[in-house]
Order: sequence, then C-alpha cells, then structure tokens
Amino acid sequence: MEKNDTTVRVLIAITEFSPVDRLWRAALKRVGSAPADLLALYLVEDHWQRAASLPFTREISRVSGIGAEFTQQRAEQLHAEGIEKARDMMKKLAAESNRPFGFEVLSDAEVDRIKEFAAGSGSILIAPSVITRLPLYSLICSLGCRLELIEPGTPEDEDPQDQDRQGGGDKR
Repeated sequence: MEKNDTTVRVLIAITEFSPVDRLWRAALKRVGSAPADLLALYLVEDHWQRAASLPFTREISRVSGIGAEFTQQRAEQLHAEGIEKARDMMKKLAAESNRPFGFEVLSDAEVDRIKEFAAGSGSILIAPSVITRLPLYSLICSLGCRLELIEPGTPEDEDPQDQDRQGGGDKR
C-alpha cells in the first residue's frame, strides 16, 4: 500500500476482542469515497501465553465441564484462531465495501513498527477504547497521527468525534 499526496492512510487497531465491524465502519465513515490506504493492525496481547505459563492454569470445557492442563501449545492455538477470525472478518467487510486493505500482525516485540505505518501527519488511527489500557498506548499517543477511539457500547451511527465532545471518549 503506497501512500501518495491525495491518499489518506487509515490504520485500524484490532485486538482479540475488538468490535472489528464497528472499527471498519468508522474507518469507512472517515474516508468516505476518497482514496485511502486501509491497514488493519492486529495487536497481539500475551494473556494466553501468561496463563499457560502458570502451573495451576486449567481449561474447563463448556460442554463437558472437564478440566485439562492449559499448555503453551493451546495458548498458541487460541492466539492463531483470534488472528484468523479478525483477518476473515476484515476480508468479508472489505469485500462488502469493495475496498482493498492490508493486514499486519504486531507482537509486543514489534509494536515499534506502528511508527512505520503511521508515518505522515495525514494518518488516522481508529482503535477500540480499551487500547488506552495497553502498554503501547503511550507509543500510539506519540505518533502524531489523528487518534479516534471507538467505545464498545456506542451506537454505530454515532460519530466518534461526538464521543470526545460529550466526554465519552477515553483519552487518558
């Protein structure tokens, strides 16, 4: 995805539990029919790996109620499933919108790559409001791009900018 003078770069920050469809709609609302580079950044969290590293962590089946050891292999499986689910959702939404998009997975060790993607003052980063609780939030705030936070319970037709004006946007 190359960026030229008339193309806006819109980054969509996604975590495992992000409302991907709402973030996509917010991105499309920002760009309208203008040319735009749409790039989804899947931000990996290590909560599954941390849980698997604890000797007492067990996984309980919802169906049978039987417990099993929660292993690193199972953590990696859940991690991969989360990425695929987000990627598939983005593909579906992009096809419905007839818009191309890119998809990058960024681990904790790679979060500095966000700087590469957000280069330029015309970039917009659309993210779920829970991103304010992640360690990389201070990095995101230092990027110089426009940041729009999407609240999980906000009606889809509400303008994210209105949330900030009304005090609903959490920008700690």
